[in-house]
Amino acid sequence: MDHIDINNDNKKVVRSVSNVSSSSSQSSMKRFGGTEASTYSSDHDHEHVNHDLKVGQIVIRSDFADASAQQQAKIILERFNEGIKSSAFTDNPLLGRALDRVDISYFVLGHRNQVAELFDPRGERFSTVYSADPTVNIKYIGPILKTAKYYGAYGKHVLQVPPGHYAKAFTKNRPVLYGEGPHVIIDPTFQFDESAFENQNEPYISHSTINILRVPSGKLAKVWIGTQPYIFESRREPYVVVDAQFKLVQKESKKDDKSSMFYDATEPYICHGSIKRLIPHTGEVAVTYNNGILTIIPTPKDDKPVIIDSPTHNFEGFISTALQTCLFPSKETKQSAYNDNKHASSDEINLKIFQTRDSLRVGVVLVVAFKIVDPELAITKLGKEGIINHIENVSFADMGKAIQLSTLQEVMYFTQTKPGQKSDDNAIQTIQDRVKAHLARDLGEYGIELARLQIETMKVLDSEIAKKLAGQSVTSAEFTTKQASLAKEYDIKTTEARLKAETDNIALAQRGQALIAEAQAKLSSAQKEAEALLVKAEAERKVSELSGELYIKYPALFELEMAKIKAQAMQNATIYITPADKS
Repeated sequence: MDHIDINNDNKKVVRSVSNVSSSSSQSSMKRFGGTEASTYSSDHDHEHVNHDLKVGQIVIRSDFADASAQQQAKIILERFNEGIKSSAFTDNPLLGRALDRVDISYFVLGHRNQVAELFDPRGERFSTVYSADPTVNIKYIGPILKTAKYYGAYGKHVLQVPPGHYAKAFTKNRPVLYGEGPHVIIDPTFQFDESAFENQNEPYISHSTINILRVPSGKLAKVWIGTQPYIFESRREPYVVVDAQFKLVQKESKKDDKSSMFYDATEPYICHGSIKRLIPHTGEVAVTYNNGILTIIPTPKDDKPVIIDSPTHNFEGFISTALQTCLFPSKETKQSAYNDNKHASSDEINLKIFQTRDSLRVGVVLVVAFKIVDPELAITKLGKEGIINHIENVSFADMGKAIQLSTLQEVMYFTQTKPGQKSDDNAIQTIQDRVKAHLARDLGEYGIELARLQIETMKVLDSEIAKKLAGQSVTSAEFTTKQASLAKEYDIKTTEARLKAETDNIALAQRGQALIAEAQAKLSSAQKEAEALLVKAEAERKVSELSGELYIKYPALFELEMAKIKAQAMQNATIYITPADKS
């Protein structure tokens, strides 16, 4: 018999979920800016929900689902007919009332005194057994397809659950779930609706007190169990809760929209009952109040959302700690100016108007860049909604005071834009420089760092003065244009002269290189001629030395050589005979 009683399990599960205090989600103490926050945790995973309860513990499995069709049919017959000693059917029509032949794919169902019996005629003729006993009532109910999903009679049932499905049934008025495969159930209290098959892939399966919830990746579910709220994060295993007070909170949507069952896990703030789930992004912090005490929660470092489970710990909102740039007057200030005077001009609404020392009205638009470096200090002193308003008011107050002490010319002369920037001691300090230095110190007392202050727009509201300034601007523009033209012309002339000088230098260098090459060639030729003469002289010297040695060794040769020299000399000589020679 496949049926099991889960009544005791129900009690255990209900007790394990209900006897949980919300304080179990409270983590160790954490401090931020000196304020203790003891009711939130970044590692909250609802440990008090029974994670040990698995689907296999509440779903009744078939112990012969993997058997062959013949074996399944045999097991069904054996279990369905268990305890029957005298069959109501026979395969010999002569012994009873013959019945029509049925196909081999059918069982036949009957009963003896309301004891149901299955019989497999295997396509052969069969009959019900004849009994002469009037107290024995044998009746043929009809053929049953062997693959029928459900059939039975008189407390005996066969349930064949299709693959990938559960069957939702009741026994003793308690819900049960059957897994895929055939089940033989002997239970007079068993109840089943033939349409009560549920696909196992459904994200939420509910059957009376049994609840199976599969939270997809990137989603989460809001759940109530009695008066206790829970947030179920995505995980591989489904959540199984057996409790009559289980309730899944769905978003407002169409009834058949399954996506309405879950919420995006990337939402920065999700509230469910006393549970607040926070994900402060980089560059921002969460502002909360724990029993009225300000608690700042920064971006978690463990890649997990921050979970607060306390009815007295409220979430106020997020506040940016990154660099912010604002234009003043703000939209709220402009709207307030319009509401106060609906006939005000556009300049009176869009500009902040001040009067200079020389009694001229000017309108300005300020650009203020700042960063909240101590959120707890800033919110404690100014309030979350009062930070921007305070920066605007203080900026205009300091700027207005500086403009009132300055002439129009001094007001319109501004250069430096960063507070704290070092400048030459002899340099002229503009009103912006003075305002920035004072404003930076003032905001620093509220945990705000001033990064930039600049007059974005300045407009002289006196039309005559504005025209004169416009004329001066035109003249200045013309002068600037002419000066730029002259500078450009000067650059062109300078470039041309530089190019010509470079060209001449290149030609002169080339001529010098040619002369050097010619001189080097002549020098090389002279060196070669001198070397030839030296070689010849050396050779002649060596010949002379050799000749002298030869003459010393052979004197006769020397005398012969002398005779040749004298003879040669005499050939070209002229002989003069004097009278003395004749005598």
